[in-house]
Amino acid sequence: MKAVVKMLGLILLYVTAVLPHPVLRSVARASGWLIWLHNGRFRQITVRNLEICFPEMSEDARTCLARQSLREFSLSVLELGRTWLRAPEYLLRRVTSVVGEDNLRAAVAGGNGAVILLPHLGNWELVNPFLAKRYPITSLYREPKLTMFGNLIRHARQRTGAVLVPTGTTGIRALLKALRSGQSVLILPDQVPRPPLGMFAPFFGEPTLTMTLATNLIHRTHAKAVCAYCKRLPGGQYELVFRAVDEKIYDRDSTTALAALNRSIEHCVLECREQYQWEYKRYKIMPGLKRRNYYSAVNDNSSRVK
Repeated sequence: MKAVVKMLGLILLYVTAVLPHPVLRSVARASGWLIWLHNGRFRQITVRNLEICFPEMSEDARTCLARQSLREFSLSVLELGRTWLRAPEYLLRRVTSVVGEDNLRAAVAGGNGAVILLPHLGNWELVNPFLAKRYPITSLYREPKLTMFGNLIRHARQRTGAVLVPTGTTGIRALLKALRSGQSVLILPDQVPRPPLGMFAPFFGEPTLTMTLATNLIHRTHAKAVCAYCKRLPGGQYELVFRAVDEKIYDRDSTTALAALNRSIEHCVLECREQYQWEYKRYKIMPGLKRRNYYSAVNDNSSRVK
């Protein structure tokens, strides 16, 4: 059965890799519409996240944003075939605009390495091949739930020169070594960590379990940080954006630094919020380590930061 699933998955990836962008857009639009009509987990998670983050927004506006997000989420899945299978030269030609690369150059020029914060925004998988072609870069890698695609994903991310290291103690040592050599590391800072590896900090006003890895690396190596994301443009093209971080991310107080890290991500998200991955249970763990019920209309007694 696994062999059949793998074969069907590979066929789908290869088909989507060669489909013209207008076709992918049309399929994503139809998929987003079907997900909305089905009212399953992705719609419910998206709607709940937007309620938490934008309580001041009208319900109609949130509904519009949620439907846009589901279309973009569908497109993110459909883009994986291109990103993982097409030649790096093809992918990099699709990046027609780069904004703020001076922010990255300044971070690298500091000599203590750069921590590049990459939220799940736009086609975030495209940032890796762009960076690896220009800068020595190391990033953590965790085997996907569909382990049958592990080799494919590793090859796709390493083929332009990026170094992947396993999550855990060995990987963290490798990240520290890279930074101390003046190189760059890539961190996805908006994943929910296991409770011992995170602290609560506001994200869009809501106390959110936030990983401490990025700020710990910064404090231990005096590395500079910069945010990055890859925004979708019309016609299947992309704009790669590097944004300066909130300077309080360098504060020695962990609470202050983590709040600044989350603010830095917020600023990126607000630039193209429909392309953020609202379909992820970012708020699934609440203060007190209570689990949020994403599928209930009951108020979870959230304690927003005023």
